[in-house]
Amino acid sequence: HSEGVARLCAELGRGIELAAEDQDVLTRAAELHDVGKIAIPHEILEKAGPLDDGEWELMRRHTLIGDRMVGAIPALRPVAALIRSSHERWDGGGYPDGLAGEEIPLGSRIIAICDAFDAMTSDRPYREPVTAGEALAELRRCAGGQFDAELVARFCALVESGQRPVGAEHPAIHE
Repeated sequence: HSEGVARLCAELGRGIELAAEDQDVLTRAAELHDVGKIAIPHEILEKAGPLDDGEWELMRRHTLIGDRMVGAIPALRPVAALIRSSHERWDGGGYPDGLAGEEIPLGSRIIAICDAFDAMTSDRPYREPVTAGEALAELRRCAGGQFDAELVARFCALVESGQRPVGAEHPAIHE
């Protein structure tokens, strides 16, 4: 999953012409965005049904754990900051800090979109994947609430134009 998210983030980063250093930090953060899940029990990560309140509380800690793990390496502190904020929401309803709008680092906003797209189009223990077109429709529906609307528009345009590499796990929108 992290490799898919990193590929999508790299493509979107290039599409919005991120500076080389920012692109590198974004790609590393995308690769490591879920590293904190190493501390989450396997039973919760692989649970077929909905998580209860206690399980969700534990799951939401993975961004803080990832921030601490990666941030322990001084050269990776900018990466750690993006990991920490990768589950914040544009409308302020995310975690762990309740950031909203442009308070959320750009890289974290990109990761959130790419993570959601990859999750929706990949097989999960709790549901079947959706098509790329269905995933794009869901991103658009959540634009301005969960996600940065401008970045969603750029991501969708990139996917629909076919300018990004499409792997078996991400079928082309027109197929």
